[in-house]
Amino acid sequence: MSAPVTAGTAASPPNPPPPRTLNVAAERARTPGSFTGHHFNSAGAALLTNGTVEAVIDHLRAESLSGGYEAAKHAAPALEAVYARTAELLGARLEEVALVESATAGWQRAVSALRLRPGDRVLAARSSYVSSALHLLSVERDHGVLVELLPNGPDGAVDLEALEAALRAGPAALVTAAHVPTSSGLVEPAAAIGALATAHGVPFLLDATQSLGQLPVDMGTIGCDLLIGTGRKFLRGPRGTGLLAVRRPLLDRLAPEAPDVRGARWTAERSWELVPDAKRFELWEAAHALRLGLGAALTDLATLGVDTIAHHLATLAASLRDRLSALPGVQVTDPPASGGAIVTFVIDGLDASEVQRQLAYRRVHLIAVPAGHGRWDMDHRGLTKVVRASVHVYNDQDDLDALVEAVREIVCLQGPGTGSDRGRRDFGAEDVGSGGTGSEAAGSGGSGSEGSQSGDSRSEASKPGINPATPAPSLSAPRATPTVSAQATGPALASTPHPNSRCHDAIVVGLGVHGSAALRHLAARGLDVLGLEQFRLHHDVGSSHGATRMIRRAYPHPDWDALVDTAYQAWTELESASKTQLLDITGGLYAAPKDRPDPLRGPGCREVDTEEAAQIFPGLQLPPGFTAVHDPRAGIIDAQETLRAQLTLAERSGAHIHDHAPVLGWEPDGDEVVVRTGKAVLRTRRLVLCTGPWTATHVPSLAPHLTVTRIVNAYFAADPAGPLGPSGLGSFSVDLPQGLLYGFPATDGRGLKAGLDSGPSWDPDAPRLQATDDELALLAEALAQVVPGAGPVTESLTCLYTMTADRRFIVGEVPGAPQVLVASACSGHGFKFGPAIGEALADLVCGIARPDLDFLSPARLFPGGTP
Repeated sequence: MSAPVTAGTAASPPNPPPPRTLNVAAERARTPGSFTGHHFNSAGAALLTNGTVEAVIDHLRAESLSGGYEAAKHAAPALEAVYARTAELLGARLEEVALVESATAGWQRAVSALRLRPGDRVLAARSSYVSSALHLLSVERDHGVLVELLPNGPDGAVDLEALEAALRAGPAALVTAAHVPTSSGLVEPAAAIGALATAHGVPFLLDATQSLGQLPVDMGTIGCDLLIGTGRKFLRGPRGTGLLAVRRPLLDRLAPEAPDVRGARWTAERSWELVPDAKRFELWEAAHALRLGLGAALTDLATLGVDTIAHHLATLAASLRDRLSALPGVQVTDPPASGGAIVTFVIDGLDASEVQRQLAYRRVHLIAVPAGHGRWDMDHRGLTKVVRASVHVYNDQDDLDALVEAVREIVCLQGPGTGSDRGRRDFGAEDVGSGGTGSEAAGSGGSGSEGSQSGDSRSEASKPGINPATPAPSLSAPRATPTVSAQATGPALASTPHPNSRCHDAIVVGLGVHGSAALRHLAARGLDVLGLEQFRLHHDVGSSHGATRMIRRAYPHPDWDALVDTAYQAWTELESASKTQLLDITGGLYAAPKDRPDPLRGPGCREVDTEEAAQIFPGLQLPPGFTAVHDPRAGIIDAQETLRAQLTLAERSGAHIHDHAPVLGWEPDGDEVVVRTGKAVLRTRRLVLCTGPWTATHVPSLAPHLTVTRIVNAYFAADPAGPLGPSGLGSFSVDLPQGLLYGFPATDGRGLKAGLDSGPSWDPDAPRLQATDDELALLAEALAQVVPGAGPVTESLTCLYTMTADRRFIVGEVPGAPQVLVASACSGHGFKFGPAIGEALADLVCGIARPDLDFLSPARLFPGGTP
């Protein structure tokens, strides 16, 4: 029979204090991957924390700057600390610990060092991992070693009576077991196995690959002589890290088959000596960055406490087993001696890999384990493949809800009536309405462009395999309960949504350049994201319509330099992803009086006088007393194609888009946000407001800091083959008494485009009037001063700028509502940053800090704190 399984199979002091409650919200906040779906694959490779990733990157950066040897020397104390943390975790001595590349590497070096001979008996548990079993079978075939499989007891764990009988039957060279196998939630009675092996003087090798980080593991308490583990699973370290521990006195008797300069000293031409500690099993060539990442993960583990983690994981896994067991058509395959963090199951009539695929479609991520990864266990139990879910510190009941509901949905679709509409509802009535565009219901930043076509609502109900009546898996966010008043623009929001309303990972309101970019990047990361546009797609009443925009590196303050560089990179990436040319690099000249207090400057830019400026752009004639900055990388953005590209890529990645969907208001609800449209009440983990001129409507606390201005642009007759075409002109701006004049060469047959970036304050819900004769005359007068060759106005258009006093954007959390992000107030120069801002918003949604955007934070507008 086998011993009952408890977490106390490892170190458990008598009458231990109750474990501390784990702060799951804090763990999620420092785990960006927890925002990209519901992750249940810690038994494969757990999600890394920001700190672990930064430790790896910091060392790689150090290697790039000073060289690998120099960086290693500088990091030597930190590298040595990894050994100390490992020894502390295992209850081992410092000299008994080696760092290796993987658990398998540790296993092979340890077993090879035993120098097993023909006839030696190895007593192996059926829980042994595939790579360990293959090594033993190879040694059996090639060297005559006898591998004896230990039977399991009725509870599925090693039969301890059978083990004792085998030990009494004759000398054995090794006893080995996996503390927790790869194929189930079994927890072997490791301490009892160790006691028997110790009593008979047989080395005990414990494979702790699946137990380190989720169960207490103390080599002394367990009684194991050798232990292997990996960093990538429950320890939450990087892939490519592992550990091997060999306790004395066995350590002194073992010598690796292939000594390396790391573990041996070459003392004479034909002699060498091993180093006295477990480093004899290491290789000199090692990934120091990965080891430092492992060290960061081990520090996190020690800070949280293994007992605290074990309690949280065991509680979640037990709940998951119970809930899955209650589902018709689902069989939990864990044996009775199961515990810890792993749960395995099958769905009747459906291959486990197909279950994995369908769950991934629902953003629930786990793994299918085939019998080939655990023949000794799974063949014995008649299993060909199982679905394995494994929880960790960033999982909570919301994740369990998502997994269980997704499995329930898959089972329902497998059963009779799969193809019917039974249980379905009209998705549009619950998810979003396609109402009118009334001015009180502004819900968009104006994301259209000239000559656009109307879009229509897209419904998840059209997706194959999705039952809209079932709540979709949702992304758990850092648990924050802000104390703020409802941000509502219409009647008071309902306190709770319709009971069947799904919870999205993110909702993006306003599908202009920033909103469509955010939607694209969020969808590309696998999030369940919905985009809402109050008007038709590509409309012309906001800030993102029109054919062209300017891109430049010239800015008055170096705060912008890094973001400008990021923007250029983002455009290159977008062009590659969309297979569309979006930038036309023409070069640019930006002129102002010589005594301007804040002249433009920027990377790669240089100041030129009026004479040189005329040589660069013959079509531009600067007034006397002016100077200019030449930016050779400046150019023209195809604004219309940019919006189309971003929305197309967003939909390809799974984003859902609804136009004619005004948002009436929103309010925080715990760690979620309730969003009300004309016909539905929605829920989301994160709300992203890219509402341009309507920002003050949706975030009233920002209203005193924003001014919406009406801007006039016009096209002037010009020959694209002449001096006002690309051969004689690029993008330009000139600071004149009438205002800042900006323009583009005649390139598209419509003439030269120009505008003034000043105008009257404007209500975005007021009727949009055509440009007046006076406005066009003022613009023509300004243009004639510097581009005398331009002809008359051929067409005009208006748009809206949303301005701040410092002309810097607002990008970041809405003060007092950390679940809500805002990107607006682009002050007439934000389009060029669209793809970069969209990616930044996706980072912020996923909990990835963006300190490079601190200078744009809404918090700067409230020096006294939250409004």
